[in-house]
Amino acid sequence: MQNWAIYATPARTLTDVTIACLGAGEYSGRNEGFRDRQLRSHAVVVVSEGSGWYSSPLTGDVRIDAPSLLWLFPGVVHGYGPLRSGWTEHWVLFSGAATRALDELGAWRRANPIVPLDRVPGSLRSTFDRLHSDLVDSGSAAALRASAAGYAWIAELAATTMPDSAPDLIEAFTRGAARQIPMETRARELGLSIGQLRSAAVAATGRTPLQLLIESRLARAQSLLVETDLEVGAIARQIGFDDPSYFSRQFTQRLGRSPSMFRDEQRRMPIPAGMQGEQVLR
Repeated sequence: MQNWAIYATPARTLTDVTIACLGAGEYSGRNEGFRDRQLRSHAVVVVSEGSGWYSSPLTGDVRIDAPSLLWLFPGVVHGYGPLRSGWTEHWVLFSGAATRALDELGAWRRANPIVPLDRVPGSLRSTFDRLHSDLVDSGSAAALRASAAGYAWIAELAATTMPDSAPDLIEAFTRGAARQIPMETRARELGLSIGQLRSAAVAATGRTPLQLLIESRLARAQSLLVETDLEVGAIARQIGFDDPSYFSRQFTQRLGRSPSMFRDEQRRMPIPAGMQGEQVLR
């Protein structure tokens, strides 16, 4: 396998209605990795050989052992890289309206972005051969094919990690975070009392149900601020805040800057485009 990285700028219509592939690549070897990086899009990384690490303010430093996949989210400060023995990774950058559906369906867990796999997906080689071929071609049809291949790959990975039966308690609780309903109703839907819900949340995460609710909403807000042009007030309502001012205060208190400042900072970041040589995920 040769190391490669290709970036694309697909038509806006793709991101408006589905998932667009913004780039892909493969790397095998040793390097120092990086820390304190932020992306303007989602990404998924599959580590097929070797071991490494991932770090973010939410997770701390976490070891990665192949085979594993790693979900990366826009605007989230993070770092990752191989251990001294090296590793092999395969990554896809993606963005678009369909990420919202995947988020709501539980395709990933923001608090647990590393997912151990039973095996390397059998479609890996054919998927990345196709992505390489389509991304080399800068035409509109090739961009559509690359996005279709990327979406199929993302869906396959998500399907291997999404639960077949009822999700665990915390996932079920946070999945409906945007709904504006009383906490008593949330507990009752899970078959629990308020006290039982609080005890379960604190035992599993060290945070209260309200803290989990706010964190889940703000994580979704970061993605919407980076990936859409929605006004701050519209984002607040979409994620479950009736009062945009209260949303802005919570966002500023927890992230150290206002929603508008956060969006401006992210949009001043360089966009991976035009077949640039630097790997955004490196």
